[in-house]
Amino acid sequence: MTPNEVPSTNKDPFYETQSIAVPEAFEAFFTHFYYAANRTPYPVRKKLIPSFQTILVFNLGSKISISFEQNSSFDAPNSLILGPIKKNIDYTLSPGAEMLVANFKWDAFYRFFGQSLKSFNEFILQPDDLVKEQCFADVWIQLKKAQSLAEKVNLLLDFSLPYLRERESNVAQVLAQNEATGTLNTVKKMAAESGYSARNIQLNYQKYLGFSDKELNRYQRFKKAIELLSKVNAASQPIDWLDIVAHCGYYDQSQLIHDFNHFIKMSPTHYLKLQEDLCMTAL
Repeated sequence: MTPNEVPSTNKDPFYETQSIAVPEAFEAFFTHFYYAANRTPYPVRKKLIPSFQTILVFNLGSKISISFEQNSSFDAPNSLILGPIKKNIDYTLSPGAEMLVANFKWDAFYRFFGQSLKSFNEFILQPDDLVKEQCFADVWIQLKKAQSLAEKVNLLLDFSLPYLRERESNVAQVLAQNEATGTLNTVKKMAAESGYSARNIQLNYQKYLGFSDKELNRYQRFKKAIELLSKVNAASQPIDWLDIVAHCGYYDQSQLIHDFNHFIKMSPTHYLKLQEDLCMTAL
């Protein structure tokens, strides 16, 4: 644990975190909602590791600071969009901080805003700029007034309804089906099975998802390694690194280490030591 990290606060009764499942009608758009509130007298520092998701964050309390890797931190505004998250994000919840996060699923950002993620950089500070209205500012006020978490979530779901569009392209459906299988299908294989050209599929990865198929395949391999390591570690079993390498499709252990350094700037063993202070799929 580095000097600027506090001990894991998940066990602190004054630091509340919840992952909230979405109703069936919204499952094609959101993986889940996430809520955190820091009622401790000290800042809580966490690290969000890559998820390749795009998230919508509402800052409902005191200051939340965010930084990308070694870059300078910035204070989160009332609402912001982050993603697709390909590298570490460090964030600090000051005493009194509260946030509600919606995790977009697959191509849901495009379906929500009707804009390609490839047009943007690592983060978008003002989602109202995307819709040319003050609707996010208005819903932020309502979320602040809501008395319970259930009321906040319902407000956000009701707010989302007018924006949830059907997929405009059959190619987007092909990409979504590929994701649902959990397999590392290549663009060439997807093209052969769908009848679309490989070039068409590659362009639509960038348009609808904001990353390439190669980036996604590399991430999925890394994600599998994370899941296997976490499972073995939770069972207090010795780690067979060669077995991890083989199961995840790495050439050797050095390639595994290289991917960990690429995505989270730490080795696999360092990841295991800091696991309680890392978040995988939400702020």
